[in-house]
Amino acid sequence: MRRSLFTTVAVIALSIIIGGVATAAPLIIKIAHEEPAIVEESSAQASAVVFKNVIETESNGDMEVKIYAASSLGNQRDRMEQVKSGILQVNIASIGGIAPFYPPINAVDLPFAFPNHAVATRVFDGDFGNKIREDLLQKTGMRLLMVTSGGFYVLTNNKRPVHSVADMKGLKIRTMSVPSHIAMMESLGAAATPIPWDELYSSLQTGVVQGQHNPIPIVAIGNLQEVQKYATLTNHLYGADWWITNEQFYKGLTPNQRRIFIDAINAAKIAGEGSKLILSSTGSGVKFLKDAGIEVYSPSPEEMKEFRDKSIPAVMKAIDKDLGAEGVALANSLLEAVKTAEKELYQ
Repeated sequence: MRRSLFTTVAVIALSIIIGGVATAAPLIIKIAHEEPAIVEESSAQASAVVFKNVIETESNGDMEVKIYAASSLGNQRDRMEQVKSGILQVNIASIGGIAPFYPPINAVDLPFAFPNHAVATRVFDGDFGNKIREDLLQKTGMRLLMVTSGGFYVLTNNKRPVHSVADMKGLKIRTMSVPSHIAMMESLGAAATPIPWDELYSSLQTGVVQGQHNPIPIVAIGNLQEVQKYATLTNHLYGADWWITNEQFYKGLTPNQRRIFIDAINAAKIAGEGSKLILSSTGSGVKFLKDAGIEVYSPSPEEMKEFRDKSIPAVMKAIDKDLGAEGVALANSLLEAVKTAEKELYQ
């Protein structure tokens, strides 16, 4: 009887142990961004949803992704701090969010550097992107997973139409805290004013600033069309999403987990870029601005040349002042990468 009781207890204990192994908690991967949690409006959310689906499907539930949209884990800097400390596994960042941790990234935001999406994608997916990846990892302990190509910036304001550089004089324009952005606006005669994204709408509404610059889908996300009257299609900067992770987390993945993780990153890249192109071509394109009552202007080639001739030297000077020879070298490396990409694509 005692032996039978002992056997029963042993079997129950073994069952608990085995059951515990079988129901081990999944690996949680948190990913965050600042856009709405609406796939139809946000390319960041669309790519995050695809990332989640690939990981959870391929891992058979052994890995789980939690998406934190709309800056629910804090602003750009907050989220980068969380990645660095290992609290957050993936952050979809902008150059402005990365810059406090990796200042050389500022040299990448050159005005009028990219002629189109195809060239930008080839540059960031090629040797230049790898160079940034290696340097970022060495200097910060954070890994650049990918760059999803973005949209081209337009200028908007609520004071007057901007057809030429002269029309920029005195306009209070919101920028990110990126020296090259500030230098560009100042070179055009505007008063550059760094303001966080979550304060931009109210700042435009109350007159703290009169204008801003962003890709049109971002204008739509922030409902900025409600507080702007004029748009100028300068396409002066190229906005992209930079997916950043903690290196210790990445290295801690098992070989199979890492394979699944990389599969998900590649799928998310395709989804994010496709979403941006669709948004820019449909509900969040030029027609969106016009339907919102915004007066839209496309500068002539001569007017565009004036914008370029004024801004490019000023930005290069700002990069030299802020980052020194290293920054200038990185900026020139980007320009060379653009030339190489154009030759490869159009030869």
